[in-house]
Amino acid sequence: MFTSTIILTTLAAFTLALPSSISRRAGGPAAVPIPPSCTVTDPVPTATSDETYLPAPAADDALIYNAYYPSPSTNKTALSEQCLQQCYGYGNIGECKTAYWAENVPVPVGYYGSPGGQLETACLFYNRPLQAADFVVAPEGQATDVSVGVIQC
Repeated sequence: MFTSTIILTTLAAFTLALPSSISRRAGGPAAVPIPPSCTVTDPVPTATSDETYLPAPAADDALIYNAYYPSPSTNKTALSEQCLQQCYGYGNIGECKTAYWAENVPVPVGYYGSPGGQLETACLFYNRPLQAADFVVAPEGQATDVSVGVIQC
């Protein structure tokens, strides 16, 4: 009886220690470097002096991922590049077509239970290439340091 208990316990421990085919899901999408064979273009209209742009409501149907967070760094170039690389690495390669990154973007109502409206850094992914018509002029003080990339491979 004692021997069978030890054997059963040992087998159960080994079974739990076996590698799993389940992929990790915690955190944001993996940042995958975009190969040189791909091109990245910026579809945002040419801004006049103080104008910045937010995605228009018409682009909401193409939104596949959104993250809003306090800016963890002052290196905006690195943060926007990370957002673009996360877009490229999202789901099956090629699933995300456009990445939008900006600071001072209004958080939507209900985002992780928030009341919404607070301004935070945003990284948004779209499943289609956004075009100039998919953007609207942001209210003053919103959508600062905008970086948009349409990935074509």
